[in-house]
Amino acid sequence: MSHSSRHPRRKALQFGLAGMALPPLASMMAASGVARAATTEKPPARLVTIFFPNGVSLPPAGHRSFQDWHWFPHNPGPDYVMTQTLQPLADHRRDISILSGFSHPHLRSNITHSCSAQFLTGEDQSKGYRNSISYDQVFAAEIDGKTRFSSLALSTSGGTGSLGRPATLSVNRDGALIPAMSDPRQIFDRLFVVDPRGVKARSRAIARDRSILDQVSSRVSRLDRTLAAADRSHLDLYLTATRTLERQLERANDWLNIPKPEVDPGLFDFNAEPTRELGTNYMRTMFDLIHMALLTDSTRVVTYQTAMENAGGRGNQLPYAAGLSLHHHQLSHSAARDEGGWERWAKFDQYLAERLSEFLTKMAQTPDPLAEGSLLDNTIVLYGCGTSKTHVGRNYPLILAGGKNLGLKHGAFHRFEQERPFNDLLLTLLQRVGIETESFVDSEAVVDQILT
Repeated sequence: MSHSSRHPRRKALQFGLAGMALPPLASMMAASGVARAATTEKPPARLVTIFFPNGVSLPPAGHRSFQDWHWFPHNPGPDYVMTQTLQPLADHRRDISILSGFSHPHLRSNITHSCSAQFLTGEDQSKGYRNSISYDQVFAAEIDGKTRFSSLALSTSGGTGSLGRPATLSVNRDGALIPAMSDPRQIFDRLFVVDPRGVKARSRAIARDRSILDQVSSRVSRLDRTLAAADRSHLDLYLTATRTLERQLERANDWLNIPKPEVDPGLFDFNAEPTRELGTNYMRTMFDLIHMALLTDSTRVVTYQTAMENAGGRGNQLPYAAGLSLHHHQLSHSAARDEGGWERWAKFDQYLAERLSEFLTKMAQTPDPLAEGSLLDNTIVLYGCGTSKTHVGRNYPLILAGGKNLGLKHGAFHRFEQERPFNDLLLTLLQRVGIETESFVDSEAVVDQILT
């Protein structure tokens, strides 16, 4: 018996069973006041960002793999023809836009293994590491308090990684990496499992933690006046973590008396890991959790990094789950020198497109409990990478999906011949989810081609 066949309920959800979850979810949301709030507020917008590392297979013109296995289509416009690489997305043609020509200007010549930490910020790294708030966190801050979790940061490796090899896409307002969760069971527990201590005990615990933080903050403030400038930078990192904890405690207290959604854990494969045998199950489970987090309105902002931009990290083994014999980083570096290398790399790109297609199918088939249309109609999904070829910070491979009710227009391949700031796209998407701003970092203008 295969591993996946031991989870028939989960497999049913994967292929369109989302409707089965709706009756209990609808009653739960009404009981918690979410459905009532929806009658007085505008329909929710949601933002999902999916990042994969190491670029994509782009065999050069004249190579035998160029026509069929080049990631980008060969002709722009609405009549573009998908190569075999993106064929798994053919059924979603009306709901997606393929984009080329975007990149972060300050990162075009400064990309090694760290681009995921700047993918959603575009901060200049040429004079040493620095960062600013990522675009997902701009949106999360705007709607903070509307959902139990302002955002959900996920990755296959988990944590933050390091500044040179980050394992998360999300960056807070102080420029610090936000730790990502990677264990499906822990993600489910955080979203849906009720603390057994009871409301009063949880309230006392929150009050105790806040008291400790207040004492620490007071002592740190006094210490700050005695430190040399060089030491204050280290203290600032500590203060950043303290402020984050304070905000989390405030949010936990606000939601203390609101019940969590009742979601059947049997719908998810908690044994899945990003290994050679279970990697596909793992990716599907992560997408299942994202889908359920959005469906239950537990959060409206999600980032997911499938692997780190180097030879390490658990996600680097995912190509083995696709039937390939090299890890992800090897695939990207060996394509030009090995016979069949470009096609081999492209088949992993195709494998990732299959996982994206499954997720988009589920989102499109799930009615939105808080708005007209499907979850996909009210969710912007950005899928892509911060390099084109391995460690080349130009011409990001990007797919934009969903958001029909948010003013996005799809069905075409848009090729920008002159390298365009990627933050133009991020600015455009921020405006579509309701952020009133005319700029984001080094943006220059909105991308009119994808707007209705």
